[in-house]
Amino acid sequence: MRIVTVPRDGVPVTDARAVASDAALGKQFSVQADVVVVGSGAGGSVVAYEMAKAGRKVLILEAGRYQPSANFTEHLGDTMTQIYTDQAGQINTTGDVIFVEGKCVGGSTVIGACVMQKPADAVLNRWASEYGLPDLAADKLAPTFDLVGEWQGVHVNEAHEINSTAHKVIQGCERMGYSWKPVQRNVKRCALTGHCLAGCPSDRKMSALVTHLPWATAHGARIFADTHVTRVLMKSGRATGVEAVVRDPDTGHIVSNMRVDASVVVVAGGSIQTPLLLQRSQVPDKSGQLGRNLAVQPFTQVIGKFKEPLYGFRGALVGVQVDEFVESHGYQFISGLAEPEQLMVQSEQGAGDEHIEYMKSYKHMAGLNVFALDEGRGTVEWKGGLLDGGKEIKWSPSRSEFNNIVHSTSLAARILFSAGAERVWLPTFQKLHADNVFDLDEQLKQVDYGINGIYTFRMNTFNSHGSARMGVDEYTSVVNPNGEVHGVSGLYVADASIIPEPMAVAPQWTVQVLAKYVSDKIQSRASSHFVS
Repeated sequence: MRIVTVPRDGVPVTDARAVASDAALGKQFSVQADVVVVGSGAGGSVVAYEMAKAGRKVLILEAGRYQPSANFTEHLGDTMTQIYTDQAGQINTTGDVIFVEGKCVGGSTVIGACVMQKPADAVLNRWASEYGLPDLAADKLAPTFDLVGEWQGVHVNEAHEINSTAHKVIQGCERMGYSWKPVQRNVKRCALTGHCLAGCPSDRKMSALVTHLPWATAHGARIFADTHVTRVLMKSGRATGVEAVVRDPDTGHIVSNMRVDASVVVVAGGSIQTPLLLQRSQVPDKSGQLGRNLAVQPFTQVIGKFKEPLYGFRGALVGVQVDEFVESHGYQFISGLAEPEQLMVQSEQGAGDEHIEYMKSYKHMAGLNVFALDEGRGTVEWKGGLLDGGKEIKWSPSRSEFNNIVHSTSLAARILFSAGAERVWLPTFQKLHADNVFDLDEQLKQVDYGINGIYTFRMNTFNSHGSARMGVDEYTSVVNPNGEVHGVSGLYVADASIIPEPMAVAPQWTVQVLAKYVSDKIQSRASSHFVS
């Protein structure tokens, strides 16, 4: 692998300002490429690197702005308004679940918590046997997981990376007899500031900003930021390129219209943006599954208050995970205390004096993040015209999913009480807390399923996937075992949307492995896609 040193001012990017100032481009321009990649996150960056390394002319189009690492302030409020999709306000139709995504060069890898997890071998082997995807079997993908892990600097947290919040989780697990282990993260020589979600200013997080994107540009790939792809162009059953608009990220005004002619189009916008683009493009969908089967992996945070100061906001953001219930229930718990901005949506802070007292407790708090496996019943749909339309994300918990959230929340609260918590705040829209384990179940009984579980728990999702799933049958899946959209030659998908079923682990590592896999499939079929 060619080693590339990333300068402090980042990688070369053409943004809206550069387009506006280039008289040669004007209000409308065209570019030619062998491969155009839509999206620059975990999947898109890997594909761009692999294609550029193979000698292809690669163009990367990113709807979000470019924010080099040197510009990060570690203030989450600043980052949310700049590089989170909808300023961290991307929600479902009922407004009670936030779909957290990065909208920037590097995508969600820039704002992620660095958690790197592999699906269990049994899960991968089920994909191979039940979905007709033998190349995704555990033994087939193991070398690629190892390779990507090496690229990403994946390592098990060492002792100095496990902070006071994590130690409280460890204490609780030891007393409850629950299995736990240190989290694996893709970070090198972590600065231990605890502000991963605000972007890493020291380039220690191995996001796409400091790995695959600079590697891709070193091999000749070009990156356009502020460039929203409106549709994929197709002719006679083949993808021929894309159309896009370049927008000023501050005003939203269109600076220029862009057309890219390419032999191969790779869509890697993630589980929300990818189906929206394919729907706008009116790609064939015999299965009727495009934008369906969205798995949310609903996330809540249970917060405990302890007698002694913990300063849980110091040190590595995530330290340990509780893996006791992954195989039996699909639950996993990861230590980590929310930043104050997150508490606004994840916990009930009250107002006035009540709010002041709550925030005085912040240095005494420990957090346990709760992820529950859902059934993959969500949908994503584009409504309206190419430029004036909008997205519609539907997901509400079934009775079974709601019960899982209640149960997993109860387990997390018990872990914190076992570690000595004096109070536990529950992640509900009702203002509920318990001051001892005996009061906990009575408090949770007050959370009623109500109308389809709407406005019960304060939920986010960092790990949505599955809205353009992979499979061998064009009547039950969106992309084939090569990652190519059924019925459209040269149109590939390489992101979390192709994951064939709900899974209980963080998807980034899997997405990067699948992106490498799709890249290899494109290369193996090069004679049918490229002139030379």
